Amino acid sequence: MLRTLSIRDVALIESVDLEFSEGMTVFLGETGAGKSIIMDALALALGGRAPSDTVRKGARKAIVECTFGGNAPGRLANTLRAEGLDAYDDSLVLRREVTASGTTRSFINDSPVPLQTVRTVASLLMDFHGQHDTHGLLDSSTHCAILDSLAGLQDDVQEMADAWQTVLDARKSFHDLQEKAKTADFERSRLHFIIQDIESVNPSPGEDSQVAADLLRGESSESIVAAATTVRDRLYGGDMSAYDQLSQAVQALSSLAGLIPELHSHVEELESARVACREIAGDVARFADPEDFSAERLEELRLRQSQLQRLIRKYGSLDSAREEYVRATMMMSMLENVDELLVEAESAVERATASALKKANILSEKRKKTFPRLVKSVNTSLALMGMKAATLIVANTMRPLGANGIDDVAFHFSANPGEQPRPLDRIASGGELSRLMLALKRAIAERGSVGTMIFDEIDTGISGRIATTVGAVMHDLSARHQIFCITHLAQIAAYGSAFVRVEKRIDGGTTRVEAVAVPRTMAVDDIALLMSGTTVTASTRTSAEELMNSVLERLP
Repeated sequence: MLRTLSIRDVALIESVDLEFSEGMTVFLGETGAGKSIIMDALALALGGRAPSDTVRKGARKAIVECTFGGNAPGRLANTLRAEGLDAYDDSLVLRREVTASGTTRSFINDSPVPLQTVRTVASLLMDFHGQHDTHGLLDSSTHCAILDSLAGLQDDVQEMADAWQTVLDARKSFHDLQEKAKTADFERSRLHFIIQDIESVNPSPGEDSQVAADLLRGESSESIVAAATTVRDRLYGGDMSAYDQLSQAVQALSSLAGLIPELHSHVEELESARVACREIAGDVARFADPEDFSAERLEELRLRQSQLQRLIRKYGSLDSAREEYVRATMMMSMLENVDELLVEAESAVERATASALKKANILSEKRKKTFPRLVKSVNTSLALMGMKAATLIVANTMRPLGANGIDDVAFHFSANPGEQPRPLDRIASGGELSRLMLALKRAIAERGSVGTMIFDEIDTGISGRIATTVGAVMHDLSARHQIFCITHLAQIAAYGSAFVRVEKRIDGGTTRVEAVAVPRTMAVDDIALLMSGTTVTASTRTSAEELMNSVLERLP
């Protein structure tokens, strides 16, 4: 359940801190007081979108943090583990930060996470039902998802989607092979040319650099020999070479150091220089002998360089040319066996389709087993909410195999006796849709799918006695689930076990939304205001007290 909600600098909210308990919490306040801002802030922490006006004017960033605790759904630990997060341990903190520039960051237990991860985790913690969700009921494409949620088939649905993706991948591979087979002759000719073109040169790794260096050395052979000979002779090989002169200097300096000890270090330095002369002369000497760079050899190098440069111009580099050669060889091998590969690819499509169809049939049977339980639960709830003759049936027709299986589920509804159930978009009124949605939520809640449920103004089209029965159903839900409710009906608000008062204050030209928890005794005025719609009078306050007391008397 949701334990705490902390909001900083969101829209008109400067600072709000709320603590929650089990049961049914009702948010009270006049229309426009800011109740929806609080719900939007909570939705933000749960992965909702961040509008451009999220950050309060003048603030650097908006922060929303909510803490969940108590018993966690079994799937939550697996989800956290899959995302590399610490397992649920009686407390889970979701935080969202939005800067004034529009950038956002999301955290779970102080670990930064992608927004989609937050949404996945939040879906296991809270069911957020807004005032416009009833219109979604009119779209029959949502009905199967509602049914799957009731039946707890989310894992089966995901397996079905994965199986269908395997079918699509297999079909694409088969289609690509078919396209290649259509142009196999042309493609083989093209690949044969590429293979022959690269094979005729047969470059070695780094050969272009080696050939360029050899060619430069060959074309500069005379100057290289002359320079190397000069270095060798001046250092070591010629008369009065540096080596000979340093040898004499070392001998003389050694004698001198015998008389002047501090000169010993210079003897070592001179000896090092003498050795260096000999080693350098040895390294350079091999270049003093002219290499065998005949005119024919130089021409061979120039021709080889031309061949290599042609490949480089065509393929970008010798490495790229070699990679293209390997790719073309593999493609050629594939095209030579394209008929066999087509047979195997077609078989892969058939196997994937058969596997997906098997999963779809299993999923379909599980769905069908849920129909009676859904119908019974919803019809019972509708009767409790004053629609004793209402009937919901689940119409299911076969559809082509797809990501959602083979079922085309649609809810058909009849509100009156003797009336044939028909699609919702043809018969249901706003009040009927509100009660039907609540009945569906109640059926889903019986599975214990999430710990917290939010109902944001789902009282459209209902009033009076019906509102009282709707409030009773919501209170019944709160025995098993934490319920948050925003309503304009006193009959529903009176069923709250906890209350949060939301007010909009104007101070020095600045508008702020504030929210504080109030005890049941202080909530009487707010409920009286819901009854009167304008001001609280002694009579409306008395009526509110009577309403709240009557609710307490009816509760078990």
